[in-house]
Amino acid sequence: MESFDVESFLAIIGIFFLPIIMIILIVWFRSNENRKRNQLQAELCAKAIEKGVPIPTDLLVQPKKKHNPLNTGIICIAVGIGISLFLWLAADAEDKLRGASLGIIPFLIGVAYLVIHFIGKKQDVNENAQ
Repeated sequence: MESFDVESFLAIIGIFFLPIIMIILIVWFRSNENRKRNQLQAELCAKAIEKGVPIPTDLLVQPKKKHNPLNTGIICIAVGIGISLFLWLAADAEDKLRGASLGIIPFLIGVAYLVIHFIGKKQDVNENAQ
């Protein structure tokens, strides 16, 4: 009968459950933030009703987060470079190029986001000029 290896067990548990725990924490923090914002919004509406002041329509509309492809592009490029460097440094001498090439995928996705950003910026300038 083999002995029970605690370190291996914890490593396997960590690999499978750590991403789940991280997702749960992210969802919990976001829902907590939304709950606080909604509670503040309800309090402001209640105070406005008590004073007989009309409720501003801006208060009832949730602000939309604008997606910025520039930020996403820069992050993807950095991740691609990081993955390539890590795999290039960690690989054996004959597998250096093969490992480093895996980082090309997020790198090129980042380049695509930058292209989208600059094309969108030019289109906005052209639409405003007309």
